[in-house]
Amino acid sequence: MSFFHWPVVAALALLPLAALAQQAPQTGPADPDAPVPASRYVSAFSDYRAASDEQGSPDETWRTANQAVAGQDTHAGHGASQTDAPAAAPLAAPAPAGPNAGHGSHHH
Repeated sequence: MSFFHWPVVAALALLPLAALAQQAPQTGPADPDAPVPASRYVSAFSDYRAASDEQGSPDETWRTANQAVAGQDTHAGHGASQTDAPAAAPLAAPAPAGPNAGHGSHHH
């Protein structure tokens, strides 16, 4: 390479640095002067609807709900009614255990 090519190579190597120097400084999350959107308070009770007086007293509401659930013939909506449940099979007597039962192939 000749002496005249070195300034061109150096200028090309410094070109990305010159482009970075022209950019405006960018703000990040650690910058205390970074613009942030205004915060807004939203109450957890903003969609709350009070029980109306037409439903009756709380004990009447609970009784009505309990009667509605007790009148269902399915088990918590899972489709298995008590009349459809299979009868429990009698348990078989356990097999007599030998002196080494439960030890498998473990030898002392």
